[in-house]
Amino acid sequence: MAKTIEKPNNKTCFIISPLGNDDSETRRKADGLINSVIKPILTTAGYKVIAPHEIDTPGSITRQVIQHLLEDEIVIANLTELNPNVMYELAVRHSKRLPVICLVEKGTKLPFDIATERTIFYENDMAGVEILKPKLTKAIKEAIEEKEPDNPIYRVVSDSIMREVAAKDDAQSYILNRLDEITFQINRLRYSNDESPRRQRTNRNLKLTASKNGEILSQDKILDEILTKTKAEIMSIKFEPESKDETKLTLEFEVLGGRRDAENIIDSFIEQGYKLDNVVVN
Repeated sequence: MAKTIEKPNNKTCFIISPLGNDDSETRRKADGLINSVIKPILTTAGYKVIAPHEIDTPGSITRQVIQHLLEDEIVIANLTELNPNVMYELAVRHSKRLPVICLVEKGTKLPFDIATERTIFYENDMAGVEILKPKLTKAIKEAIEEKEPDNPIYRVVSDSIMREVAAKDDAQSYILNRLDEITFQINRLRYSNDESPRRQRTNRNLKLTASKNGEILSQDKILDEILTKTKAEIMSIKFEPESKDETKLTLEFEVLGGRRDAENIIDSFIEQGYKLDNVVVN
């Protein structure tokens, strides 16, 4: 049975969504989601629901949108099409550390920055509407009840503060690095379990040494160029910098999808112009 949402008093839900032109396919899909799913659920729960293209108050639309993002009790973000304005507005909401619920049409490959965040995937058809309704109702109730919403911006800010405190303490720095790795592993596993087709999984380990035309390599560069491109389901990554050569980086991956995922990672490196040495899959 779907969870019921306690009715608030004079509270607002703002919708972040790709819009497009009035007669565009983007607008038709966005309005369909808003009018068939989001508004009925939130209106029944006692919220006033506002979308950007429905703002009719005189004044700067941008200013009003940002005000809603910073002040409204709930924000629902439709990430379909990965619209730049939507991503910007999502970041504004994250900066305030207030509840936000993300929706995206199935088949969308989310950017690595938010791929491990809780997101509801939906099918854009009549059956998909009925499946989405209880999921969204449950997510709204959980978001309202959550005392300390988490998001990538808040985690980075908190982590930076912790690292400043621990900068001169090697033991604390080591613990923080290990926590980063554990968090990454848990998030990747949660994301793959939530949205990937159920299939027989055979873990594989892939180890390789990467270089790229003499460039100095960093962990962030690898994460940005490879993990955002590959379809592999990665459970963990270990980095082993070459002590005397910053142009080479040895990496060890544990993947959930077997040899096929290992080959996907290798292909992603090659497509991005990397030279690979000492490649081992076991």
